[in-house]
Amino acid sequence: MDTTECEAVRSILHLIYHRNKNQHQGMKWWRWLSKLKRTVSDLVSMKPKDFINSSYPQYLSQYLIPRCYQAFSTVVADNQFSTLGIVLLATLARLVKATGIKFSKLARVEVKLPKNIPVRSEVDRGERIVRVDDVDVGVGVDAVSVSRQKQSSETVSQEKSSKEKTKRVKTAKKKKKNAIDDIFGGLF
Repeated sequence: MDTTECEAVRSILHLIYHRNKNQHQGMKWWRWLSKLKRTVSDLVSMKPKDFINSSYPQYLSQYLIPRCYQAFSTVVADNQFSTLGIVLLATLARLVKATGIKFSKLARVEVKLPKNIPVRSEVDRGERIVRVDDVDVGVGVDAVSVSRQKQSSETVSQEKSSKEKTKRVKTAKKKKKNAIDDIFGGLF
């Protein structure tokens, strides 16, 4: 374990924690940053021989680092705070390098699903809906399209005639002026 490198990681984590506490304290990944910061602070106060003989390497490799990696990856995926997420991942990688933890020792969590999932027949699947078409069975497609074109042209002509009748002459209203308009009136 490189103590100077761990001290640098602790310093970076402390600064990130202090700067972003108010804004991100409620986020899910903040919990993992807090745990990582506390653990690194404990590591810095330890001697390298005590670190090797303690349970910290196993705790880091199997529990804390994989979950921090997953949590910080979500920050990177969020476009708004991606730079913060990249800094967190880089700091995590720097910690892994400083402590000497190998990635082959990391425990990978695999979700085991049952092979045979029973199908429930009691599930309500709703009601079947039958579609009824508007088109008459004896009328061809061309006749239907011609009749629709006639109807649409009639409605367009009716709309034009109604618009001509309701057309009014609009006058521009003058805007009321106040003292601020007098001051800044020449700017616009």
